[in-house]
Formats: sequence, structure tokens, C-alpha cells
Amino acid sequence: MNRYCTAVLALFLTAGLMLPGSALADDPEPADDSTNATSLVANAWESDTDAAAPQQDEPSLDVSVNGSLRFNALFRAYGVDTQFENYADRSLGNGGFTFDTFRIGANGSYGSLIFDFEYAFYPESFGGNYIHHGWVGYEFSDARQIQVGVSQVPFGIQPYASSSWFFNYSYYVGLEDDYDAGIKAMYQANGWDIQGAYYMNAEQTSFFGTANASRYSYDAVPTTSADYIDTRGISEQNQFNIKVAYTFDHGGLGSTKIGVSGQRGQLISQGDSDFQTDVTGTGETDWHAAYAAHLQGRYAGLEAKLQFAQQEMNPPVADGEDDRFVIMGAYGSPNEVASEVDVYSSSLAYHIPVNAGPISEIKPYYDFSLVTKEVDSWNDNAMHDIGFLTSAGPLFVYTDLIISKGHPFNQPFNTSFNRVLKNPENEWRTAFNVNIGIYF
Repeated sequence: MNRYCTAVLALFLTAGLMLPGSALADDPEPADDSTNATSLVANAWESDTDAAAPQQDEPSLDVSVNGSLRFNALFRAYGVDTQFENYADRSLGNGGFTFDTFRIGANGSYGSLIFDFEYAFYPESFGGNYIHHGWVGYEFSDARQIQVGVSQVPFGIQPYASSSWFFNYSYYVGLEDDYDAGIKAMYQANGWDIQGAYYMNAEQTSFFGTANASRYSYDAVPTTSADYIDTRGISEQNQFNIKVAYTFDHGGLGSTKIGVSGQRGQLISQGDSDFQTDVTGTGETDWHAAYAAHLQGRYAGLEAKLQFAQQEMNPPVADGEDDRFVIMGAYGSPNEVASEVDVYSSSLAYHIPVNAGPISEIKPYYDFSLVTKEVDSWNDNAMHDIGFLTSAGPLFVYTDLIISKGHPFNQPFNTSFNRVLKNPENEWRTAFNVNIGIYF
């Protein structure tokens, strides 16, 4: 019954954003069209001829194929623990030049119907192949649309709260560039960016099967194929999101976008079933929620992003189990994440136009992120990333120097790896990465 109630509420949410009567006061008026239905009837009634009303042209299918091919050159100095030699190529423990990902997708329209999808192919150690996003929608106007499918969750600064290839910590706790499965409504015009969504569940990697960490964005994952971390059987469902932001136009000085975001949903402890025989749980549910305040500014070449977020998750674990953490995962790697966190995220960048052969722009940036936890014995996570993005037509090259403690992509693959976001070692580590990508 609870699911039906949330579905009905989602419909009301969508209707509130989409129906003409709910448009904001400064919603643009519809264009004057002398061939609308009312005028056609009047003209036919008053005419002495039997001429038929003019027929509208059939819409055409417009499709654009896109994708990317990326490689990584990673250098670090802490290697891979011999205990995990079956899980990773130890010869690349201190870095190397490797394939990163190949993505293929398409977007397009058929009249007011719109769609967008992308599928990603990663190395097996990064979870293999899975959907990045995929949705179909309807465009009511240039300002309003609805999307149904796996879409980007409307939370915080979009599309990214960071500038670097490594992302900020908000991504690793599920609060940046997250994608889930459900319905989303959007109004974006006259400086306003208002989005509301209902997600039935996180993006699934298989139907009627286990949902593991082989995915692009971080979610609570009920199962995992990794035997170095215990399965807890907890996943996300029935999540509501709302985001409201407004852009202040400063004329020639630039613009500032200020907003707030919120989300609330359920965590379910799944029990055994015919399809999930390796999952044990209580069958009970509890809630999770997150809130954020964010600012994004562009002033000539300078770009600034600031965000503060709080997240609280209440996993419905069995008696005697530790409820201070949940298991979240992406890229095939599960991690223990503190149930209550504060996440500070910032990014400064500067766009420098360049005219040197094919190079058109160089964007230096500095990303800083910090995660604090309610449990005093769990150390904070912190990262500094200094780098620059080089743009040359379809070629984009990220060059990053990251100094961090407790970062999933800057951590040796040893017995502490699954607890890296609780940061038990509390050691600063350094890595240098170059990501080379062709986008088409």
C-alpha cells in the first residue's frame, strides 16, 4: 500500500510542475497561432466553402549518436597487497597506462517526444558493462519537460559539483551525479531551475536478479560478488527529490546560481527469495534523507562551485548488527559508508582561451572536499586535487594531482579497502593521473 501511495504522490508532484495552471507568473505566454483548433472551427463555420482544414506536418525522427573512448595513465607509490592479487593486476599496483571506458549513446526527438541514453563498457575490475542513463520524455514547452527512466537525480550542483576527473566526496556517498530509476519533472526558465522526482529504486544491473555494485553511481547495494565484504541486503526504494535554484544575472560580470536540494526515501532490508538466495534480511524498512545548499558562479573566465550537504541513513539491520554504516558501491567496488555524514565540497576553475594548434582552451582547477562523521572514532575524509583540463576539438585531457586520505580511487587495494570511506588508516596519499578522452 505504501508504494501505491508514493506513486500517487509522484503523479501529483508531476502534475503540479507540468500543468499550465501551475506555471510561475513569469512563464512565457504561448505564441499567437491563427491555426489553433478554436480558430479552425470558427473559420469553417463562417466559410461558404467545404475546404478542409490544413493538416499539420508529421513530426520527423531526429537522432544524434554520441560516445567517448578514454584511457588512463595513473602513477602512485603504494601498490597492491599480495592478499588481493586475484582481484587486481599487481603489475599495475603502482600505476600504468590502461583502458578506462568506452561509452556509446544517443539522444533525439520525435516531435515533443524526447529521449537520451548511454551505455558504458568498463574493464571487468571496474564492474564490466552497465547503463549510465536512459530515459524517454515529453517536452511540454522549452521550459517544461518530464523524463521517465534512469535519469540524473536532481540534487545539488549539476551536472557536477567538482571539476576534476576524481570528483569530490559528494559523489562517493551518492550525492553527486547520481542516477536512479523513476520519473522526473523539470521547469527551467526565467532564471529558475525547479525539479521534482520520484524514484522507485536505484538503477538495477539485472531484472529479477541481484543488484550489486556494478553500476556508475553510488547507491546502497544489497549484494556483492566481492568476498572481502559482508552482504547486508539493504537497498534504496521510494525516493522523493526536490531541487529549487535561481540564477542571478550580473550582466557583463557573469552570473550566480543559488539553490537548495532535498531528498527522502526508504531503505529496505531484503529477505531471501527465489531470485536472491544469497541475500538475507529482515524485510523491514527505514528512512534515509539528505539536504544541500549550493552556489555556482561564473564570472568571465572564473568558475566557482560551493556546496554543503548532510546525509542520514537508517539501515534496518537485524538486532545486534551495526547500524552506523551502510554498504554503498559503484564500479564493482563496495564500501562501508558512515550512516550520518556532513560533506563539504568546493571547486575553483579558470577558463583560459588558447590558440595553439588544435588546443582551444586550458582550464586549471582546484577541488577540495571534506567528509565529517557522527562517530568520533571514524576519521574525516579529505582531498585536495590540483589539475587542469585541456580541450582540443573532440579531445579532452584531464591532468590531476590528488592528495587525499580515505579516497576510494587513491587507496591501496588491501584489507582496509572496503572501509576506506570510514578512513581507519587516516594516512595522506598522493597519486598523479592523466585521463585522455575522445568524445563524439
